[in-house]
Amino acid sequence: MEKITKSFDDIINAMEKDNRGAQITCYSVALLGLTVALRKVRPLSRFRKPSDIPNHFIKEKRELTGQVKRIDPNGGLLIIEHKPLVPLPIIPSGDLPVKISGVNVTGLGTTWLQSVVADKEVTFIPVSKDKDFVQCQVLLSQTTKDEKQQIINIGESLVKIGFALPEHIEKPLSEDPFFLRYYGLLLKAEKVALRKKLGLKYYIIPTKKVAKQLNELFLSLFVRTKESVPKLIYKIPKTYQS
Repeated sequence: MEKITKSFDDIINAMEKDNRGAQITCYSVALLGLTVALRKVRPLSRFRKPSDIPNHFIKEKRELTGQVKRIDPNGGLLIIEHKPLVPLPIIPSGDLPVKISGVNVTGLGTTWLQSVVADKEVTFIPVSKDKDFVQCQVLLSQTTKDEKQQIINIGESLVKIGFALPEHIEKPLSEDPFFLRYYGLLLKAEKVALRKKLGLKYYIIPTKKVAKQLNELFLSLFVRTKESVPKLIYKIPKTYQS
């Protein structure tokens, strides 16, 4: 009986050792998975320059949030203080220059951004990186009169009120389905601005037309004057001619 009991205890001990080994293996795999996930999500990272943003964030169109500290008057760049998923006081903050993708902002557009977007928290989706800025689709949440939350696409709004124009796009953005859907919104917004006679393009087109008409008028007057001079000289009395 003692031999049976001893054999049973040996089996139990062996099973416990195997379980501990299995637990250690599970913990190791879980820790490895957590490390990979943290590296991919970057919950503690504050992005302070375009090169800080991982390429897979752009590929996956990862949404980021931050506060617009100010508007750079040169080109209408948004200077954003990025907020990580897990903000820690020990991580220094910084200013990330963000260009609203797909648009050229006018002077009035810069003023509009300063009054509407500055000091607000925005969501920005990076679509490409340049040396001096990151191009993003920028979204702003606002409360309507009936206390509902409304998401405003900043680029689309700027074009719709005539304070920005859609810019020419090149590869790789011209082949990006996500960006092309956004660019389609910009083109529709431009049509709205033209229909309502808003924006720079509405004023430029008539100005060119008027300038052409004035040029044709001056040319016509010049030709008529040139043809009339000999006739006037012919009609002057001989006593007044030298």
